[in-house]
This record gives sequence, C-alpha cells and structure tokens, in this order.
Amino acid sequence: MPISEYEKKAPAINGKRVIINMKSTQCDMTGVGLFSLGGDEDSPDGRFSSAPAKRDVNNEYKLMSEAVLEMKEGRLCISYEETAIEEVQGCTTVISFEPETPTCITVERLGPLSSAFVIERSKRIFSIYSTPFGSIDMCTYGNRVENTVTEQGGKIVLDYAVELRGMTAQRTRMELTVRLADGE
Repeated sequence: MPISEYEKKAPAINGKRVIINMKSTQCDMTGVGLFSLGGDEDSPDGRFSSAPAKRDVNNEYKLMSEAVLEMKEGRLCISYEETAIEEVQGCTTVISFEPETPTCITVERLGPLSSAFVIERSKRIFSIYSTPFGSIDMCTYGNRVENTVTEQGGKIVLDYAVELRGMTAQRTRMELTVRLADGE
C-alpha cells in the first residue's frame, strides 16, 4: 500500500489539542511464532537484529492529525481518529501510559475493530483482538520502547511484533511526535 497522508479533526474530548505526526512501517516476520515460544528465556530478541530490508516492508503509513492529550485516571492519553489504515477507519485510537512507567505503553482501538494491547520492552503480552466476526487471540512483543511524552508533547518510538493466532507475525516500527496545537 502506498504512503498515505491524512489530516482529521480529533473527537471532542476534554484535554489539550495537539498535533501528532506518525510514521509507521510494517513487515512480515515469516517463521516467527510469538505464540509458539517457550518461557521468558525463549524470546524473539535475536529475530529483531536481522531487520528486513526496505524492500521487505509490506505497508508504510504517515498520519498527521489533530489529537487530544489528557491526563485520565492517572494515565497520560493521546486520542485520535484512525484514518491512515483503510481497515480501521472509523476507529478511535488511544495511546496511554502511566507517567511513572512511560515505557509500558497501552494501545487501545475503539470502534468496529477493537483491541487493547500493551507494548513493553522484552515482554511477551497476550490480549484479544475483537472483530464483528469474533475474537482472535493476539500476542505482542516489544523490542524497543522509548517515550519522552509529557503534557507538553514529546515523542514515542516503538519497534514491536504482533501476531494474531494462526497468522504470520508482523513487525511494526512507529515514531509518533506530539506537539501542542497553536493556542494551547
């Protein structure tokens, strides 16, 4: 799929208006099965060191959007409407974390396709991906998690694998920059 750029107004939620710029690439991790790994000592860390070449990238996205940044129930939340990925248009994405643990990030998608998953470095975490046709087991593994976002903006850099049970694992590299909108 070619690079797409979209601009969309954020839903009306309390908080600060921010502008997000996101760059994301995804590629298949053929032969990596996150569900089939053994215990904590059997991790996919080594599989990330041999990064696929640029030609192996399946999807590349860019998104520039207005979003909302707010503190909610002890978590710093960035909320925006999903527009860059055709399959999830009409969904709202919320990226959140506790300020005391900024490298443990929750990504929640609300709408027709809903999911909530956690990305934390060197941890394999299980969750559920819900579709109108039923739920699917999902597993994530964080290779790199960097986060400097505060209530004044910042940047999140993620490199993680996600697998829906029975499908090829996919590696996602994402960089999300958050800056206050004019007048905030």
